[in-house]
Amino acid sequence: MKKRKIINIVLVVCIAIGIFFVVKFDLVGKIENKIYQQKIKNEALAETDEKYPDEPELITETFIDKDGNEVVVEMRKIVVKDEDTGKEVLMYEDTAEPKIIYIRAYKGKIERIEDSRIYFIVDKEFKKPGFGSGTASYNFEDVGDYQIIFDLGSYNLEVDTSVGYFVCDHLNLDFKDLDSIEDLEKAVGKYIRVQDSKYRDYYTGEDYRVLSFFTE
Repeated sequence: MKKRKIINIVLVVCIAIGIFFVVKFDLVGKIENKIYQQKIKNEALAETDEKYPDEPELITETFIDKDGNEVVVEMRKIVVKDEDTGKEVLMYEDTAEPKIIYIRAYKGKIERIEDSRIYFIVDKEFKKPGFGSGTASYNFEDVGDYQIIFDLGSYNLEVDTSVGYFVCDHLNLDFKDLDSIEDLEKAVGKYIRVQDSKYRDYYTGEDYRVLSFFTE
């Protein structure tokens, strides 16, 4: 069960990193972004093959979801750093990608955290240009300050270890999964970026949300 949890986290982090590149480095257009992401994947795969040539590139595993259905997952090998030791380890991640329902991003400050709610003062919004705008760039634009409330009471952050394949929401700070809203206290008052995303799981069709905060 722990292995499945790690794989899910790796997948979510990879998604977050992909969006991070789009926002931070102003990659332009869907085609260019796809090419860039494929280049990163190819480079990572080549490095993994070089370090672990005897391990299979692809494997499949069967899990049971909460409804008792079998979920057959195809996974590719990757190399990641162990958070505790800092050493590189071989792992496998899903080849299937979830459907993106929406991605919203803002810059500003967490005003306060109270009763499972995060009160965020927006200073800038992530803007995707409209059709015919003459540009394909992605930018943050200044807006009149306003407040957004993220209600963590509506998020399911609990990991069900009794189920082989589970889908849950995620709360992240600087690409690391947080167990509770209290872990965000260190970010209160700092000028940060927040990404509010929603995805649909490829296998079960269940929706899940990822709320990510970045202090750098």
